[in-house]
Amino acid sequence: MLSVKNVHKRFDDNNVLNGVNLDIRKGEIAVILGPSGSGKTTLLRCINFLEKADTGSICVNHYTVDCQCRKASSIRTLRKKTSMVFQQYNLFRNRTAVQNVMEG
Repeated sequence: MLSVKNVHKRFDDNNVLNGVNLDIRKGEIAVILGPSGSGKTTLLRCINFLEKADTGSICVNHYTVDCQCRKASSIRTLRKKTSMVFQQYNLFRNRTAVQNVMEG
């Protein structure tokens, strides 16, 4: 299970994530879809603490870490419970975004 609660992230004056809440249950498949610059990659990076969100919390399989946490051991424990694949733009250039998602 993945739970994202009230996650905020800003870069200078630009609010990229503004109170994001997300719950994905075990066995569920989710797609984060949106236009360029809408915060999709930033959200994924914040979930895995590759980017530090300003506020909020991330919970993976009942292990919760506050986004302001800087404790390496807590972040490492959370990362061990996740796996992510970041696709380069246009993985299959001859397919639409939907076809690329269906392929995965």
